[in-house]
This record gives sequence, structure tokens and C-alpha cells, in this order.
Amino acid sequence: MKIAFIGKGNAVRSIMAEAVARKLFQELGIKAEIFSAGTQPEREVHPLTLKILEKKGYPVRGLYPKPIHKIPYRKLDVLITLCNEAKEKCEFVVSHKRRENWNIEEPPEREEAFLKTLETVEEHLKELLKLS
Repeated sequence: MKIAFIGKGNAVRSIMAEAVARKLFQELGIKAEIFSAGTQPEREVHPLTLKILEKKGYPVRGLYPKPIHKIPYRKLDVLITLCNEAKEKCEFVVSHKRRENWNIEEPPEREEAFLKTLETVEEHLKELLKLS
């Protein structure tokens, strides 16, 4: 299975989703290739994203913002957009078997807001695994 999480900047929500999915899928023994990308990728992952992920025990090594063309978007099984802007910009990606838009708000610049965003991503991923 190939799954991608697409956001605007690929610095917060989609990076969180990539990190959480990698860990959850591995723990459950689900073979999957996990990707994330942004429609307008930032230069680096937001420092609070990395701080919160590490604090919650998610590996952060190798996480970096990528443009959509750097992932195998034509071969995806699941495409998940993390905001309406990414949803609209990803209409051209049609090869996936399943598509969802979680539309998670970009968190304000506070650690507790980033933690809440991570918890929301975790809830969505757990729900996705129940449906799969």
C-alpha cells in the first residue's frame, strides 16, 4: 500500500501524519510506503512540529518538506489532504483508490496548539485504520 498526506507547506500537519502513520503501521505490522508533500512546501519542518513529535515518541529523522512531484503520486492507493487548499490543488491526482480530506486547521504558534493538532492527526489515522 502507498499512502500520501498532502498539505500546503508540508511543515506541520502532513509531516505529523507521515510520522504517526509510519510508527502506527510498523507497530501493527502493516506493510506500507508512507509519503507526505506540500502544494507549496516550506524550506524546513516547523520546529514545534519536531518538538511535539519527539516529545510523543515519534521518530523525526528524515522528515523534510517535499513538493508533490517528489513523491510517487501516480501510484498511490490512498491520498489524504490535510486542508481544503491541498484538496483543490490535488484534483489532478486521480490514480488513488481512496481519497479523504481531513481539513485540519493550521495550529497557532503555541506548543499546546501543536499538541492538539497532533492528537487530531492521531485520531484520524486510528479511524482510517479501522476502516481499512
